[in-house]
Amino acid sequence: MKKEMVALAAVAVFLTGCIVTSVHPYYTAKDVSYDPGLIGQWTNGQEAGQHWSFEKQADKSYQLTYFSGSDKDKTNVARALLFNLNGSRFLDCVAHDQECDVMPPPIPSHFLLRVYQVEPTLRLAALNHDWLRTALDKEPKLIRHEMIGEKDDRRVVLTAETAELQDFLLKHLDAEEAWQEPFDLKRQATP
Repeated sequence: MKKEMVALAAVAVFLTGCIVTSVHPYYTAKDVSYDPGLIGQWTNGQEAGQHWSFEKQADKSYQLTYFSGSDKDKTNVARALLFNLNGSRFLDCVAHDQECDVMPPPIPSHFLLRVYQVEPTLRLAALNHDWLRTALDKEPKLIRHEMIGEKDDRRVVLTAETAELQDFLLKHLDAEEAWQEPFDLKRQATP
């Protein structure tokens, strides 16, 4: 379980080092969609050794398995749900297995990736943590949140409920600074 709880952090390390997490999901049941084009093995040509795998689960979700480098013992697993919001697509990722023998159990956190395209490459971008932290410093009531940590090491944890999260996303869909630079994953050839 400990390995799976770091899934979101491991995915984000190559993105920024700091990620925006949420205690509530970014989607509702009516928003969930499914795209078989995500299924398969993907690699990031810009980050040597970075591998992503999407497998179909029974409930329109995907099992996202991620590892970077040659150490496959550091594989991270998350549950990912694809959802649509006003014509834009996103992946909401959360630690896959919530069973835990640690007490108290960790609070599941949601990590968001914007899906720009699936073919010919899978193009994704994360919410820009630095932009959001600066925006919240200027306007603390922008969205409900907590700042965890001290000074420049503060991390944003969104505490807003799903409807408020979605309103926030819709307001900032076209704001380039709100999203990190997209990265492309290339589909691996099937052996």
